[in-house]
Amino acid sequence: MHRRLSALATLCLLAALSAAAAPAAAQAPTQPPAPAWVKLGETTGAVLYLDRASTKQLDEDTWQAVEMQDLKKPDPDGVLSRRYVAEYNCKYQMYRIGKVTSHAGARLTGQQLFDVGDFGYWRKVAGNTLFALGFVVHCAK
Repeated sequence: MHRRLSALATLCLLAALSAAAAPAAAQAPTQPPAPAWVKLGETTGAVLYLDRASTKQLDEDTWQAVEMQDLKKPDPDGVLSRRYVAEYNCKYQMYRIGKVTSHAGARLTGQQLFDVGDFGYWRKVAGNTLFALGFVVHCAK
C-alpha cells in the first residue's frame, strides 16, 4: 500500500511539473516559416527566386526582398546557389545586395561556402540580368 501511494504521489508530482512547464514552452520563441520561393525568371546562367513574404517597402522609392539565385553551373569559387537581401531603388533604377550566403549545392543545399553580412554599393540595373527581373517585379507600375 505504501509503495502504491508513493507511485501515485510521484505521478501527481510529474503531472504538476508538466502543467507548470507548459506555459513556459508555449512562450518559447518559434522559428520563422521557411521561405516559399517563387520563380521570377531565368537567364542563361541562373534562375531567380523570390521569397514573397519577405518583400517590404522601405520608403517611397525603395523595396527590399530576400532572393535566391540558383546557378546552372558552379562559379569559379564552387558556388551553385546564393541567398541575399536585395534592395531596389525605383526612382534611380538602382539595386544593392547584402546578407549573402553562398552554397555549394543547388537551392541553398550543400556546404555553405561564404557568408557576407555587409551591403554592397548601389549599382545601376542593367538589362537582361537577374537584377533587372527583380527590379521589374518591385518597381513596374
